Amino acid sequence: MKKYFLFAAFACNTFTLLAQKDSTAKPMSKFEIIPAFSIYTLPDSTVFSNKDLKKNTPFILMFFSPDCEHCQKEMKELLAYKSELKDIRILMASPSSYPMVKQFYDEYGLSAMPNIKMGQDVNYALGSIFQLRSFPSIFVYDQHGKLTKAFVGNIGVPAIIDATK
Repeated sequence: MKKYFLFAAFACNTFTLLAQKDSTAKPMSKFEIIPAFSIYTLPDSTVFSNKDLKKNTPFILMFFSPDCEHCQKEMKELLAYKSELKDIRILMASPSSYPMVKQFYDEYGLSAMPNIKMGQDVNYALGSIFQLRSFPSIFVYDQHGKLTKAFVGNIGVPAIIDATK
């Protein structure tokens, strides 16, 4: 009887793992190209959308949370590579409250980097398209708007810059 119970438990766990693998797989077609989006950006709550992106310019979409230590580390590294990133359009989107995002924006002095837009992903609209599980999550698109690389966690700016080429 004990053997049957162990076999049944093993079989249930195996099927559960297989089912989870299928249900959490991200259909790449959802974000192979830059999706339509609309974000309220800082410092003045203006709307920035996919229609505002410059043609033939690499684009980085970074999802972050102001209270995430890994996101803070990634932001410091982005600032350290300011000159290398000047020709790359970056959108930093957060589901956090507007005051929290604004404080992060001010704290890191992002008004000095015109190629970076930061804003609130209201109702997690964009985050749900990308099925985010953790912060930071970074999606790199080439100059043609095609996804070249997706990173989860603090990856380092050199790897991000390499993915734009």
